[in-house]
Amino acid sequence: MVLRPHPLAFMRYISICIYYVLVGVAFHALWGELSKIASVSVLGLPLTLVFWWGLLLAAPIVVGLFHITFWPLLCSIGLGALGTALVLYRAMPLSSLSPFTIAGGIVGLLVVEAFRRGHRYYITNMRIVMSKKFITESERYVHFEDITDVVPKKGILGRILNFGDVIIATASGVGTGVDLAGLGVSAGGEVKRVGLGVTIAGAKGVTVPRARPHFQLFGVPRPERVAHEIERIRASWRQVPYLRRIARTAEEIRHMLEHKGEGF
Repeated sequence: MVLRPHPLAFMRYISICIYYVLVGVAFHALWGELSKIASVSVLGLPLTLVFWWGLLLAAPIVVGLFHITFWPLLCSIGLGALGTALVLYRAMPLSSLSPFTIAGGIVGLLVVEAFRRGHRYYITNMRIVMSKKFITESERYVHFEDITDVVPKKGILGRILNFGDVIIATASGVGTGVDLAGLGVSAGGEVKRVGLGVTIAGAKGVTVPRARPHFQLFGVPRPERVAHEIERIRASWRQVPYLRRIARTAEEIRHMLEHKGEGF
């Protein structure tokens, strides 16, 4: 079985690209007012760039915090740095920031699609292979006898379009993450002009199924069906460790008998 992520599996990145397009459209709509500021004030140029940067970074920061990924923010910083350099060093008009941002969103959509196509997952009768080929290359091999849990997950969009993640957990801890909640209390005061402070902090973690896209079956169609197929093959491998022990014991007995026969 060969699987690939659903076209909308990387919606977090697709939404950022669409956001760039909307930022470009909004910047074009507001350019009439911004151009007045830029023309009458010495600070017009830096204020316009700061406003544009604020629009670029707003959504990527939120997405990065909720999905624990730095790529949206890193791409936004790269796009902002390139646009700023073109304005300051190549005399690109400020009004051109609008089509520049829209073009960045369109190029981003093409890159996200290439990134999606670089993910492939193979389910054989012996193991599961998770492969990613995009700029760099990485693969994860999981043998069925090493699997401890199989967890299918769907988001809101996944429930509507029937796609989601299948997380493969192993005894080594691959396929799991930790959600942390912490609380800190501090108190301080001054005694004879000497400052004193006490801080008490604590945290509690819960292990949950979680993995990077290339370390799980990310955004695959019909995740429950895929999980059931993995469980079916996994069930056929549960007796393998016992068969290996029997074979190893039989081999030891054979060697022992051979050595005894040589003694006679």
